[in-house]
Amino acid sequence: MKFQGTCGEIEVTEKALKKIVYYALTELSDRLNVAAKNWLQKVLNVFSSEESNVVINEDEASITVDLYVAIGYGINIPETFAMLKEKIIESFKKHLALENVEVNMHVTEVK
Repeated sequence: MKFQGTCGEIEVTEKALKKIVYYALTELSDRLNVAAKNWLQKVLNVFSSEESNVVINEDEASITVDLYVAIGYGINIPETFAMLKEKIIESFKKHLALENVEVNMHVTEVK
């Protein structure tokens, strides 16, 4: 993703965007983790980092974050999603001054 700053053009990599989402998630709860989308990625996670399971799609005007999570048993999913969405949007506003961020959460596992 590229931004026009006062001193020139700034490029933020997808890995950096994923780190912002991952840290927002870890700050929120210890009973909520990034999870694999399917069984094959679960096997391949041994060789990759957790934030690689965060999917970010960029348009010219917005960013869409698809977050695959494993959630602890007994957690209220809609309430947790609302807090997580607010935290991620707040992080993008704070660090990158982005306003158009859409967050989708997919619960793939209950622990």
